[in-house]
Amino acid sequence: MTEIINQVFSIQEKTTKAEITPLQRNLDRILYEFEQMGYQVINPQGTVYKNEMTDVEAKIAGDLRKDSKITKVLKPIIYKKNDTGALQLVQKGIVIVD
Repeated sequence: MTEIINQVFSIQEKTTKAEITPLQRNLDRILYEFEQMGYQVINPQGTVYKNEMTDVEAKIAGDLRKDSKITKVLKPIIYKKNDTGALQLVQKGIVIVD
């Protein structure tokens, strides 16, 4: 399932970048269905990166500063609810920090 989520995430990123808005509603619907199945997909782009983050693997471009942000997300962070309802990390996000 994570590979399908990654592909949908990639399509969503490409359509946003190319400003192909008619597809956005369909992609939002697919992400909604993932949520209904217990998955939580997080795009951390734009957030401040901290070394303490355990749910991302980062490639740092340049020097790491206190205000370094995640500038690109190659793979999103994916959590899934387990039987008790708690979120469990399924995939670490792969990001570029600048």
